[in-house]
Amino acid sequence: MAFTSFYFLVFLLGVLILYYSIPKRFQWVLLLIASYAFYLISGIAQVFFLLGTTVVTYGSGLLMQKRRNRYKAELAASPDLDKEQKQLLKKKAGSDIHRIQVLTVILDLAVLAVVKYSSFAIENINKLIHVFGSESTIPGLNIIVPLGISFYTFMAMGYIIDIGRGKYEAERNFGKLALFLSFFPSIVQGPISRFDDVGKKLVAEHKLKYENITYGAQLITWGFFKKLVIADRVSPVVSQIFSVKMIDKLSGTTLFFGMLAYAVQIYCDFSGGIDITRGVAEMMGIELPQNFERPYFSTSVAEYWRRWHITLGAWMREYVFYPIMLSKPISKLSKKVKDKHGQKASKYVPSVITPFIVFLLIGIWHGANWRYVAFGLYNAVIVAGSVALDPLFKKMAEKLHIKTEGKGWKVFRIIRTFLILGISKILVKAPSLKMAMKVILKIFTSVNIAFGSEMVKYEFDLGYKNNIVLGVAVLIVFTISVFQECGFHVRQSISKWFIVFRWLIYFLLLIIILVFGIYGPEYDAANFIYQTY
Repeated sequence: MAFTSFYFLVFLLGVLILYYSIPKRFQWVLLLIASYAFYLISGIAQVFFLLGTTVVTYGSGLLMQKRRNRYKAELAASPDLDKEQKQLLKKKAGSDIHRIQVLTVILDLAVLAVVKYSSFAIENINKLIHVFGSESTIPGLNIIVPLGISFYTFMAMGYIIDIGRGKYEAERNFGKLALFLSFFPSIVQGPISRFDDVGKKLVAEHKLKYENITYGAQLITWGFFKKLVIADRVSPVVSQIFSVKMIDKLSGTTLFFGMLAYAVQIYCDFSGGIDITRGVAEMMGIELPQNFERPYFSTSVAEYWRRWHITLGAWMREYVFYPIMLSKPISKLSKKVKDKHGQKASKYVPSVITPFIVFLLIGIWHGANWRYVAFGLYNAVIVAGSVALDPLFKKMAEKLHIKTEGKGWKVFRIIRTFLILGISKILVKAPSLKMAMKVILKIFTSVNIAFGSEMVKYEFDLGYKNNIVLGVAVLIVFTISVFQECGFHVRQSISKWFIVFRWLIYFLLLIIILVFGIYGPEYDAANFIYQTY
């Protein structure tokens, strides 16, 4: 059931009516039922993966909590223990808890790997076998990738790691944990929530508030605008430009235009979907974490990843980046570098190696394809390289007398970062890694100033009216983003307007979506891009 479908709106309306009609203590139960009903529509078989992850996560959490409680009871029952004996008890308890935690995380990752990456692995193993002259072939696995498995698996692992660290106690109510992992607005494409934050909000009692309904409706409408008026309008053009049959025919300038168009598409698609997700939750009084903060205004690739898919970045920092950076192998390597090259050089070891590993994992997380591996490596090289070369860049700026605090330099860095990231988007969008390399090469070597005629020749042009609609829509999103970047809170400001003007804006945006949105009985609505991750 697509978020942009009429059926989802009917489903949401029914859930909201029941949500605020039943006793508040049962609201979370209704959400659990609605979430599994929503998920069942995607396929009964897929529910078993979600349910299996939930059962394992719930059981492991309780086992770890039980072991921690036993340790505390042992300490309380033996007040005369000396420091060494207490340390021994603590070490034993920590070891048992860590063992459960590691096994659970490995199991979660194993399921994710088999479901999402087994076909890719088998395909490449078969290619390797054929290279050595054998005609043997490993049969592929026909496994359907469950909806949102990457998202709820990461949420489950985060929960288990937090329990292992003693951040909070394990949830004893199976249904409440099940709701956290299956909450229907966020099951499709995130955000990746934390149990100690969102888990508690989901089971809290919520009163019907005018602000929640209107603020939520605003976000949903804004999400529909970005998805239906912009992303789905430009999607066919992007798909045609980056098709196998067209890449060889087109000039680098047209392919560069396609890169820009895809950057617009993926942002409006993903951020639009997250706006709908957060809007639906807000209508129920539940605040989900922010997942976008105007990423295309970033002045560096590292900053971009702090603004784009924020919850994925935060998850990686918390559970991968810092553990690796503070790990014994990295510490030992830093010490060796320090002994040979000095203190200054040793500082670059964790700040270069760690982001390299993290971004490689981010690339693999996005998909089972060499294009995504290249995507991760590309971002890793840029981020790690910028850290390593930062002193050199600063010296160059000083010698060239560049005013690094000026607005002009900031604008230059924003454009530079956008273009660098555009290359990474080609790696994802192109049909293959080989074709991606060809596109990138042509962008730098094949220039066609009159690329507009090429667009018309191959019928990529949307037409005069569609071009105006798309241009105005993109300008609206850009203008509002600029206001937000300057610290202007758009939603809060509109809510203070006179009610007539306020609702006039709402209805105007709704009419724009109804008139100019890409939908209807003859239109095959495009899935959200991140829905498949």
